[in-house]
Amino acid sequence: MKEQPVTSVVGLPQGLVRSGLSGAHPLFDARTIRRAFLRIEAGQVDPHLLYSAHRALRSLATYESVDAMRAFVRALPPPTVDLLVFLYFRHLDRHLADRAPTLH
Repeated sequence: MKEQPVTSVVGLPQGLVRSGLSGAHPLFDARTIRRAFLRIEAGQVDPHLLYSAHRALRSLATYESVDAMRAFVRALPPPTVDLLVFLYFRHLDRHLADRAPTLH
């Protein structure tokens, strides 16, 4: 059975998504990830904040380097970063759930 291709998160480079699937998250440090998961709960997201996070995702897709992406993320307001982290991990989780099982 063929494994599904890695899809991107709203245009983020596939390399970043692949890194995320293997446990490395180059755009977010561990403290930021922990903070986001403590603050964000599914179903309790302000629609304005969601719009802001989606705009940030679209902007991130325009950067060529991970360093530039990290600088952009650091400049965002913490609530937007929290939701960005949440959306990123939700995408990774969905990709893993949809992945076909490996047949040995």
